Amino acid sequence: MSLGASRGALSWALVLAAGWAALAGVDYRARDPDSRLYAEMSARMAEASTPGWIAPDFPPGWYMSGLFREHPVGLFVPAAVLGLLGYPAAQAAYAMNALYQVLAIVTLQRLAATLVPGVEARALGWLIQLLPIAFTFRIRANHEAAVLLCLLAALYGTERARVRPRYAVLTVAGLVGLLLVKGILAAFGPALCVLWLAARRLTSEGDRPSDRGAWLGIAAGVAAMSATAAAYELLYRQATVEPFWSFYVARQLGVATATGAVSSLIDKLYNLAWYLGRVVWFPFPWSVLLLVALWRWGARKGSIAQIAPPDAGARAGALFAAAVVALYVGLFSLSDRRADRYIFPVYYAVGAAGGVAALRIVPALRRLAERLDRPWVPAAVWAAVFAAHLIAGRLGLPTVKLWAP
Repeated sequence: MSLGASRGALSWALVLAAGWAALAGVDYRARDPDSRLYAEMSARMAEASTPGWIAPDFPPGWYMSGLFREHPVGLFVPAAVLGLLGYPAAQAAYAMNALYQVLAIVTLQRLAATLVPGVEARALGWLIQLLPIAFTFRIRANHEAAVLLCLLAALYGTERARVRPRYAVLTVAGLVGLLLVKGILAAFGPALCVLWLAARRLTSEGDRPSDRGAWLGIAAGVAAMSATAAAYELLYRQATVEPFWSFYVARQLGVATATGAVSSLIDKLYNLAWYLGRVVWFPFPWSVLLLVALWRWGARKGSIAQIAPPDAGARAGALFAAAVVALYVGLFSLSDRRADRYIFPVYYAVGAAGGVAALRIVPALRRLAERLDRPWVPAAVWAAVFAAHLIAGRLGLPTVKLWAP
């Protein structure tokens, strides 16, 4: 590990330890209902026997009772383990969410470094923390940070496996983790890995690797997801004598299509516009700057001609971001059950591509990024915004939750 990487890792370790201490010290409780539910479930699991972890119940007083089959338990187990190890169980889910955020930022930087120059990839470590969606989900106990981390791990494993097949293990781990955290929506994982390879092939220049190791990793990941789902069902039936996946899938698909049969084309177009509004706002301003950069690169007239065209890596990133938007927005627009969080990975795909574009078309931002190109800067930014959110919540002030269109 280089000196810069060591300093970066040490910086992250220090601010994460401070964040964990602060969460416990102020007895933090989120205002978001889902976060409160999941944090309470993780805390209850930490006090229960581990064989029963696969089939937790809803805590008393919530909107449902009995067995919790809204999602698999992959999100709750790490927090419950942390509680068993002595960390305050009521805050363990928030602490793990902070860890997922940090690991996602680092993984995104590494993934970006396979496409764009180092200073741009490193700058994304603090640029993406300034997205409106990042402020909204700063300290939560729900699935989004874990989902993003699993997807980024699978993508990074896929990219590295193109040259070093052993990285396919990371692809498998990311896809299996995604299944255990988010259930049926894990289907997006293999699809995104395929889209990543397609974007790389379509924009490549010169000699290209065979991608054989990457494809094997995706295939192995799908097989491992199937085996994990089967094992999960077996363990769940042993614990409850009831099925998990049939109930879960029927509920998820039933809710998603509850009004679909009577929805008109206008309703679907409204859904499309609703989600596209989120795609513009939640990665703002990088979403707008990405559109500006694409327009300028396409026009190439007059003074615009002074702007360098995107290289193969930047083109691959932009193409992949467009594919992610099309996949998520296209599918979720078919359902009348709308929520910002459903397309959470889209915001970071657009934000990352837009951040790189902004660094290339806004000289002042480029100079700032070069000036802040220090290993500790992303960790320092994370500590500052994390502390601001924590202090505001502790003082009873409105925490940052930016307007959504």
